[in-house]
Amino acid sequence: MAPALQSLIVHEREDAARILKFVFRKRVDLRKLILKHCWFGEDGPGLLAKIVALYPNLEGLSLKRCFPITPTVCCLITRLKKLSELRLSCCLVC
Repeated sequence: MAPALQSLIVHEREDAARILKFVFRKRVDLRKLILKHCWFGEDGPGLLAKIVALYPNLEGLSLKRCFPITPTVCCLITRLKKLSELRLSCCLVC
């Protein structure tokens, strides 16, 4: 994966968790992460916690029709201090 990668879009993937875990192992400075119609699996909160921990400079985050999203995940998002764009559409918070 290119070290200069700043934006990542993952669309309609049931294996979004596997893709994200691959990205976590690479040294990239993501500024924008767009996830559409993705299934995070049973470790959804853990994946989002890792995103917040690994990419504190994230400026844009979009979670459209992504599952599962929990109130805990929503609280984690507030730790992204440089976040200027947030989209949570059609997400079931459970």
